Amino acid sequence: MQEQKLETCCFSGYRIEKMPFLPNDTAAIDALRSALAQAIANAAAQGYTRFVSGMSTGLDLWAAETVLRLRDSLPVQLICAVPFDQQAEHFPTAWKRIFNHCLLRADQVYSLSRRYYSGCYAARNQFMVDQSSLLICYYDGRPGGTAQTVRMARQAGLDIVNLAERQLSFSE
Repeated sequence: MQEQKLETCCFSGYRIEKMPFLPNDTAAIDALRSALAQAIANAAAQGYTRFVSGMSTGLDLWAAETVLRLRDSLPVQLICAVPFDQQAEHFPTAWKRIFNHCLLRADQVYSLSRRYYSGCYAARNQFMVDQSSLLICYYDGRPGGTAQTVRMARQAGLDIVNLAERQLSFSE
């Protein structure tokens, strides 16, 4: 199991509505997705083969799609960590399609709870950190789930690659 942890990377970043750009800003989205692809390729070059997505809109699903796309040329696997069944029930239609496409093509899917409960996202974040030795994130200092995951990753000693334009100190 320890060997798998050394080969596993997880993702954390903002949902689409919390990104520091508009949901229709294709230039910003394309730039972030390009940086994400490069970070995944760099991690794969360092021996990471398992990539865990929390499957929320925004960075999580972009990361999952990117892993699936890179799987054609790199020895990488997509692991989906779904916090609860029906996570995508209230996603906009386009995001539901991406979510379902990624689930169907994933190498492994973990559904961590049958139903939503207060704290299920934190439990999902802890699960991802516990499985990993690397976190690729988009974190610009805002409070919330990404900040929580970065804190968990730091406490667990994970290496962290932050894709936010403004690189911040992780001391809080």
